[in-house]
Amino acid sequence: MSPRIILITRANRGIGFSILQALATRSPSHHYLLAARSTPNGELAIQELRKSGVQAEIDVVELDVANEASIKAAERKIRKRCSGQQRWDRDPRKARRSNIQESYAQTFSTNITGVALMMTTFLPLMKESSPDAQIINISSARASLHLSSTRNLPPSTVISYSVSKTALNALTVEYAKAEPTIAFYAAIPGHCKTAFNGFRGTKDPLDGARVVVELVLAEEGKYENGS
Repeated sequence: MSPRIILITRANRGIGFSILQALATRSPSHHYLLAARSTPNGELAIQELRKSGVQAEIDVVELDVANEASIKAAERKIRKRCSGQQRWDRDPRKARRSNIQESYAQTFSTNITGVALMMTTFLPLMKESSPDAQIINISSARASLHLSSTRNLPPSTVISYSVSKTALNALTVEYAKAEPTIAFYAAIPGHCKTAFNGFRGTKDPLDGARVVVELVLAEEGKYENGS
């Protein structure tokens, strides 16, 4: 597999950090872009990755996935980097608030609107720069209407989060139909121990990252697009 440029959003902690760690460890020839809302947080994350033995090329991209201006600024910077014009010199957590409108607005801003903005903004660059480009969205078992309706899952602690992940699956499928030259996937890492859930998950984030690593490194066509 030829070297790729792989952007991982919210990668300074939690699942994003573990996905980057697992990918960079298994496939160090790629160039990884660690997206965080602030550059200092991203640099701290890189320091932790280096301590764990990661040697791959990693750069910080300042990116807030809920902010359109931030997304477009990041795309411009990455486009310049892909063109060789410069070297490098990324919330549903508040869903428990009593204000229902604010809760849903914030959750969907991050999990749906932000994702749609990211995909729409970066698709032209991806189609120009790579014949095997992929977009992998992080979904959840909570998104499954079948599992929820058959009571295979307990009630959601944060309903807006579960609903947003169901919408994310639909968003992924719709983009896959509209952009057949790009591979789109919705990956489920499982209930991982992260700050998002107070570290009460049942899986180590590195275990959860395996599904994303498999999708990124799999041979073309192994997994159905839009799944």
